[in-house]
Amino acid sequence: MKGRASFKLVSRLMTDAWIYNPDGHREAAGIYARILEMLRPNMILAIVDTRANNPDDFALDVIHRYAVPTVTSAIRSFQDSRTLSEFPDQKHVRRIMIPAYVKAIESRRPLSDRIMASILDTVTIYDRLILPQRNPTGPSEWCLVLIDVKFVLPDAPSTPVADVDFGILQMLAEGATIKEIAEASLRSDRTIHHRVERLKARFGARNLAHLVGLSISAGIADDPFQEGWHHARDAHE
Repeated sequence: MKGRASFKLVSRLMTDAWIYNPDGHREAAGIYARILEMLRPNMILAIVDTRANNPDDFALDVIHRYAVPTVTSAIRSFQDSRTLSEFPDQKHVRRIMIPAYVKAIESRRPLSDRIMASILDTVTIYDRLILPQRNPTGPSEWCLVLIDVKFVLPDAPSTPVADVDFGILQMLAEGATIKEIAEASLRSDRTIHHRVERLKARFGARNLAHLVGLSISAGIADDPFQEGWHHARDAHE
């Protein structure tokens, strides 16, 4: 089966292979070999060597790299093969990565969740599937990690805005023009234009698309639960 596939489909195929593959307890390649050509550019597939006693010494080796063009450094920095203690954002490693890997290998069950977190210079949301080695004679020596990056936004501090500006940002995110925003808010085109220019200056945005991205990022950063927030779900979903 070839062709780019959704995270939901790839996750199901990998989980099925994890369950039914007779060699699943030995080689990780038996689980992912058939889906490599199906992975989208926004997906990351990696093997985590979990044989070390200290999770800081778990080693991550990337098999399929994130290939969507981006100027942010967060995604690129998390795709080098290294131990977890060597990754640049240790806050993310200790809050999001290590606890999930340890939980998966201790339970010997798949783990699937959605992550929303600040990573270096970004606010990132991604879906994640972790499949631990099915080792009948001892602890799991590795786990497979599949990540589907939903979006990567430039990090922006929380920036409170007036109600009228919040409405402008909302309509910009919906694709509305300055004229449409003016008509909906019962203001002149000139007034909306000036407010947009002030918002761009306030957020440090270079253009309207950048302004929308920064405003969304700032809204997420304002959520006290966003760092480390995740929604667990059945891996077969």
